[in-house]
Amino acid sequence: MDRFEKVGYSALGLIAGLYILAVIIGLVAAFPFGLLGLIALVGVGSLVIKVVRERLNNKEDDYYSQKVDK
Repeated sequence: MDRFEKVGYSALGLIAGLYILAVIIGLVAAFPFGLLGLIALVGVGSLVIKVVRERLNNKEDDYYSQKVDK
């Protein structure tokens, strides 16, 4: 991964974080109906974290991506 790719991913991560923060602030401001969206956001976020954690800890996927796909 070169320097420009890291800068690009960092910028996208920063924008995504700010967007999620704005959504959370908006959902809290829309209380009590915003709680439904907040619960949905927590559910989706926890599933995304689960998928990323499983992918990072999967040795079989790493083996196939490094050895077989080439």
